[in-house]
Amino acid sequence: MKGGGLALRDQLRRLQKRVGGGTVAIPQRDGTVARFPATALQDAFLTNMQRLRGENVPPHPLAVAAAASPDPEWRQSAYSADVTIVTPPENLSE
Repeated sequence: MKGGGLALRDQLRRLQKRVGGGTVAIPQRDGTVARFPATALQDAFLTNMQRLRGENVPPHPLAVAAAASPDPEWRQSAYSADVTIVTPPENLSE
C-alpha cells in the first residue's frame, strides 16, 4: 500500500503542476486567492491601455484583483486597475 500511495501522490503533484501552470494566482487582502487563466494577463493589460487612452471601458476582473492585492508587485503593476495617467512635466525650456 505504501508504494501505491506515493505513486498516486506523485501523479497528483504532476497534475497540479500542469493545471497550475496555466493559471495566475493573485493574493487578496482577505486571505483568499483570485485565480485567472494566464491568457487573462494580456486581456487585462490591453484593457488598462484602453483606459489610459481615455476610453470608457470597465476594468478587467484581473485588474480589479491586482489593485486589491496586498502584494505591491501586483498592486503597482501594469495589470492593476489603479493605473494612473502620468502627465509629463511642462516644457519650461522656452
